[in-house]
Amino acid sequence: MFFTTCKDGDVSEVKTETQAQIDARTIYQKDIEKLKYTDFRLSQESQKAVTDWQKFQELNVQLDLLKTGDLTFFNGDRMLLKTFLTELRAEMPAVLRTNEILARITAFETKAQKLNSLLTINNISKDEQLQSIKELLITLSNVNLQINKKFEFDKNNIFKPD
Repeated sequence: MFFTTCKDGDVSEVKTETQAQIDARTIYQKDIEKLKYTDFRLSQESQKAVTDWQKFQELNVQLDLLKTGDLTFFNGDRMLLKTFLTELRAEMPAVLRTNEILARITAFETKAQKLNSLLTINNISKDEQLQSIKELLITLSNVNLQINKKFEFDKNNIFKPD
């Protein structure tokens, strides 16, 4: 008895990705810079109020990184993000605990969790991810605006005797 075997069809297929395909799914700093929104910054008085709010300071650092295209904080473990957001709210200075600011913080938490979901799912389009990044940046801008308004209102609210 004599057996022979031949090796046919065992050709491995190598798939290479073009730079255009990589660019079509990767979010770069230039993509984020193209997003149009009004970015409110904190006034000097507001900055003094949040100086000791460590989680807020850390959040601003992470958002600066996000604007450079570093999505690591927002596409990481969902539980780490939820823990950070819980601590952000818990450490909020008492002077800032107004209904308006708390509502904006809640909106920010929602947008951060939505962004985390969209960044961790592989089949979400780059445009949809960029839209979610824009929504997140807008909600933080609205938090800043409400903090500024609170201090402006407090400064202008003159006590009137009866």
